[in-house]
Amino acid sequence: MTHRPGPALLVGFVPDEDPALEPTVHIHSHDEHVVPYDIMRWFVEQVTEQVERCRAAYAQENPGTVE
Repeated sequence: MTHRPGPALLVGFVPDEDPALEPTVHIHSHDEHVVPYDIMRWFVEQVTEQVERCRAAYAQENPGTVE
């Protein structure tokens, strides 16, 4: 299972329209939740991979604009 029912606790926002904008991680919760380190590390790795894919795609469409 890759998704669980209910609202998302962690959301990675990766702006794909401008690679100069920094990705952000949003934590949605009304109560305190503990996110195990291994899960948070996995999540950040997934966000990092998405950032790299978006920046590569942007660079192909707009050569010379991404460092």
